[in-house]
Amino acid sequence: MTIATPATNQLIPDHPVGPETAEIARVEDVPPAGHGALRCDVNGTPIGLYRVADEIRAWRNVCPHEAAPVCRGPVTGTRLQSAVYEYTYGRDREVLRCPWHGWEFDLATGDHLAEGSGAKLRSHPIHVQDGRIYDASNRGLMHKRDLVVAEVDRVGHVLVLDLSAADGGSLPAWSPGAHIELALPSGRVRHYSLCGNPREKYRYRIAVLAEAGGRGGSRELHEIATRGACLRMKALRNRFPLRYAPHYLFIAGGIGITAILPMITMVARRGGSYQAVYIGRDQAGMPFGSELAAVPAVTMIGTSVAGRPEIAALVADLPAHTAIYCCGPESLTSAVRAAVAATSRDLPVHTERFTSTPVSNSSESDRPFEVTLARTGRTLQVPADDTLLNTLRRHGIARDSSCEQGWCGSCETTVVSGTPIHRDSILDADEHDDAGTMMICTSRATGTVVLDA
Repeated sequence: MTIATPATNQLIPDHPVGPETAEIARVEDVPPAGHGALRCDVNGTPIGLYRVADEIRAWRNVCPHEAAPVCRGPVTGTRLQSAVYEYTYGRDREVLRCPWHGWEFDLATGDHLAEGSGAKLRSHPIHVQDGRIYDASNRGLMHKRDLVVAEVDRVGHVLVLDLSAADGGSLPAWSPGAHIELALPSGRVRHYSLCGNPREKYRYRIAVLAEAGGRGGSRELHEIATRGACLRMKALRNRFPLRYAPHYLFIAGGIGITAILPMITMVARRGGSYQAVYIGRDQAGMPFGSELAAVPAVTMIGTSVAGRPEIAALVADLPAHTAIYCCGPESLTSAVRAAVAATSRDLPVHTERFTSTPVSNSSESDRPFEVTLARTGRTLQVPADDTLLNTLRRHGIARDSSCEQGWCGSCETTVVSGTPIHRDSILDADEHDDAGTMMICTSRATGTVVLDA
């Protein structure tokens, strides 16, 4: 990979993007707001990195009009004169003008600033962590590691494992909400939330519930988990990041505490304002219950004795600007979203679930469609009764996958062009509208979709 300086366009070698790293640039390399883009080429995709307010935005270097390299254009602003008072207003340092045709785009949203236009810039997924910017179009490729089981503990039906690097070195940094993708000896790939201390550089902690009705992954891990056992980490991802808020409400259901626990720990360590509710069947057997029971801000509810909590009561009378984080079964996350919607308050709700969201199959989504693989030019037909992932496999094209239900993110693939019909539980509405990626295990398309594969 190379990075081009916006002033000279001179190509300067930087960290290569390959199977073991997907770093694009350092945050400090991105020019100040209003001073143009840091233009990069990531695996053949030209992009521009911009500072917009306090965030880094990545846009593909292709103008919707005539496919011109839009990121070479100047960044200005829309300055409007007030008709009432003697001042100007508008969007300063957040408007990109295409140098070829003069089209202007909002750098915050990508929208074309023309009345009635539906054109917009195409975003490129990135992940910013520890002052570095990573390519997130194939998340986690930079974090493959061989791990060994360092410690084993069992709490009821839950297996708690401490994992360390096989070579004794430090492990990739992570933040609350992150999970790792493990390849088991059988070849199964499973995802587990990191529930230890993000400050610990040499160990990861995961907790695995033995699922009698599962697909065998948790049972296998319970059977092989002994000190010294070897596992392969294929990826480290964070689809559930903790964002700053003046106050938090954390809600965990069952093994969902694994994603929530590091969030509680971090907010408490920083002296932040929060309250947490931990729901399980039997309070005595709830993982990490002994350490959480001593925390005044945490309420533990054992449903076998106390019954199910009234979700509406949990979200009532929350302070303004509260952010709600919920992890657990679909029934819990859906109930939380419904309860918040019923309050008519603008409270952000962030959820993570361990099962897919039921999707109604319309005749449109079940129609056959075409997929073209951009790297080879090969075109395949996806039948109405099969998935895109299976179609690729039948033709000898290997793609990563795990859950095959649209909720883990392993099979996320970049969309070059076309209109996906999203049927996953990962991407939010804005990401669906952007159509930059799709989960090929469940999602389909209308007409022809071109994938970066």
